[in-house]
Amino acid sequence: MTPVVAVKRRGKQLSKLAPVNAQQRLIQLWLHDKPQSTQKCYIRYAACFTAFLGGVGKALAHVTLEDLVEFSEHLHNKKLAAPTITTYIAAIKSLLSFAYKTGYIKENPGAAIKLKKLDQRLHEKVLTPTDVALMIRLAERAEYRYKSQLLRDVLILKLLYVAGLRVSELVGLRWKDFIPRDRTGQVTVVGKGDKSRHVLLPEYLWVELMNFRGNAPKDAYVFPSRNGKGLKPLHRQNLDPIIKAAAERAGLTEKVSCHWLRHSHATHNAERGTPVPLIQQTMGHADIATTSAYIHIRPGDSSALHLPRV
Repeated sequence: MTPVVAVKRRGKQLSKLAPVNAQQRLIQLWLHDKPQSTQKCYIRYAACFTAFLGGVGKALAHVTLEDLVEFSEHLHNKKLAAPTITTYIAAIKSLLSFAYKTGYIKENPGAAIKLKKLDQRLHEKVLTPTDVALMIRLAERAEYRYKSQLLRDVLILKLLYVAGLRVSELVGLRWKDFIPRDRTGQVTVVGKGDKSRHVLLPEYLWVELMNFRGNAPKDAYVFPSRNGKGLKPLHRQNLDPIIKAAAERAGLTEKVSCHWLRHSHATHNAERGTPVPLIQQTMGHADIATTSAYIHIRPGDSSALHLPRV
């Protein structure tokens, strides 16, 4: 069990290090209690920001409000989407807040920036039930060199939609996360903040998953990478081509991504009258307000059971 560590002022200790080393150490301290998936993203955001500062001859210890504004403009000039820029700036605000609490910086320029709540236009990222079914049906009939790869891609599509999984949750699945329950079973999913939830699966999907498993050991990843002899999970970036190919077969012109299937899970359930708390529990939303953006939970149930077979 990870101990709970209170962050104390460490300005004096950091000040004894060379500027570059102090900056690296500060980022390490900032990341130490965050989930691994979050760390990977935050390292990328922090590296982008510190590289930007280095380009103007500055270090993190001397960052100003103007630097943050110019960094935002820099991201915009790189043609990043507004939600992506907001994510970058939110991460840097977190880093600067931590730096201020530890005494690394005397003022927190990030506190002066208020991020706008963007219209995510969820309705533009939701497929129709017919679109989803067509993507899956055509994937089942597609020509693959290996049948195992075809089965893998079909199950990826089904789990993203039927179970409403996030990409990071899907690639992290191991067979030990699946537990039989009567004629079907449930899967334990580790979501944001390392919080786990249990999703009860429809019988048909459970049977397909168990047939796909074969003799794979419990610790094996459900969707392993071809590089790493099955000991590493499929990289999340490898999922995009699978979804893109399925969307193209179905004649969809939009840039459909993995998250569209998760959005569709919530929206289709809401339209079918599935209680919002039940959708919230299945999808792992911390705040019911997030679920209510689409549109509530009964123990022993799962919104995955309220969808037609795909």
